[in-house]
Amino acid sequence: MAATTTRAIAMALATTNSTSSFISKNPFFLNKLFPYNNNNSLSLKFPHSPPKRSYTCRAIYNPQVLVKEEGKPETLDYRVFLVDNSGKKVSPWHDIPLRLGDGIFNYVVEIPKESSAKMEVATDEPHTPIKQDTRKGKLRYYPYNIHWNYGLLPQTWEDPSLSNSEVEGAFGDNDPVDVVEIGERQRKIGEVLKVKPLAALAMIDEGELDWKIVAISLDDPKASLVNDVDDVEKHFPGTLTAIRDWFRDYKIPDGKPANKFGLGNKAANKDYALKVISETNESWNKLVKRSIPAGELSLV
Repeated sequence: MAATTTRAIAMALATTNSTSSFISKNPFFLNKLFPYNNNNSLSLKFPHSPPKRSYTCRAIYNPQVLVKEEGKPETLDYRVFLVDNSGKKVSPWHDIPLRLGDGIFNYVVEIPKESSAKMEVATDEPHTPIKQDTRKGKLRYYPYNIHWNYGLLPQTWEDPSLSNSEVEGAFGDNDPVDVVEIGERQRKIGEVLKVKPLAALAMIDEGELDWKIVAISLDDPKASLVNDVDDVEKHFPGTLTAIRDWFRDYKIPDGKPANKFGLGNKAANKDYALKVISETNESWNKLVKRSIPAGELSLV
């Protein structure tokens, strides 16, 4: 570590009552300034361990998670858990960090492309595993395959008590923010990918705001070519319209009305997508700090 960085740390610590006080007020301080070594531990250590956060969830800064299935696929008991290297269950919603820096985010796959089982994070169960959604006790399927990998941004939450004046005053849908990943590969349930957001669609589902962030995995061959909404249209022509139309119409075969979209029925650009992510991450922080009632949501 450079001498100037060391002096900066020392000065910062000196302005607080104690080392632990500074760290507790700045939960990402260690992650930004202190590098991790190969076994995922800090290469520089304080004499006292930093205190645990005041709320239940714990973020894994460099997640090395494995998928653990319980039950049989396409049954009511089927669950996909994420576990750490020690075998301990971690929450794909709460324990996987959102931001990786430089506009890159973690994303957890719930539904692989070209499949129809409606998988989703069980937000009301401990460790929030991924399960197949149900209606009236029966497993839910889309009426046709979804053509993109679909999942969630961890550590985000669409607050149902918060009205969005830019999207017809719609309230959040009480779920993490959804991601439509447009890369060429079919991914696996529970897979954690590094993605960059490209656009945002403001879907309104039965009056609730249900954001769809359009993104691409960094390991996709076209990832370097797309950085904003216009690039998607150039290198994936017709994809944004296809995504909007798919989510607009997928409930019609079940006898329900088509979903609507705000923001002029168009995809907003990357900057707007980043604003949505930041705002919903702030809402998640309020939720897990219990400054907003959690209701039936699991915070572990």
